[in-house]
Amino acid sequence: MSLRLLEHFKNRPAVSVLVLIAALLALVLLLPAPKYPEVTEQRLMDDPMLGNPDAPIVLIEYGDYACEVCRLWHRAQVREGLLQRYPDQVLFIWRDNARRSTASVKAAEAGQCAHNQGRFWEYNALLFEQELGLGVEALKTYASRLGLDMPTFNQCLDENTMRRKVEFDMRRAGENGFSVTPAFWLNGEKIIGPPSLAYLSEIIEGQLAGRQP
Repeated sequence: MSLRLLEHFKNRPAVSVLVLIAALLALVLLLPAPKYPEVTEQRLMDDPMLGNPDAPIVLIEYGDYACEVCRLWHRAQVREGLLQRYPDQVLFIWRDNARRSTASVKAAEAGQCAHNQGRFWEYNALLFEQELGLGVEALKTYASRLGLDMPTFNQCLDENTMRRKVEFDMRRAGENGFSVTPAFWLNGEKIIGPPSLAYLSEIIEGQLAGRQP
């Protein structure tokens, strides 16, 4: 048997694998993209917030419920300490950057479904406690504990009603260069990673001092 013929048989398994991969990619490309419900422009821009809406300092968090560092930051209650220290000077805004898993995305949707019923922050706290994890049934159990309208919540979650809102927030995160979580936007200043209360206070004091005549 010639060397060329041996090489031919030797490479056949690799060629078969490549053909199979190409076929699978083609199938994925041919499948119709999922069509999620439309979300109004007003709802896309409706972010959960705490503090004074007219505050001179705006702190935006881009977070992920499956991010352990995000979870530890929330458990440290830095946000609560900040709003207590600057009740009139700071507005805190949450935006989803659910990049870690499909569970991240579904949890983000659930948070937005809770926001539709005016209970985002209580639900947000349960998501970070994660007593039951972030599975769909756990997400529904958290909503039930808060006494949300369950038929409305379940429909919102099951039909991916808020998927476009989550994707919109993620695009905004990407436009700001935030590919990791947690990340923060403080009056135009990027903060990557979990900031301490002391660090945030130092920046805020400097910005407030700069606004004084």
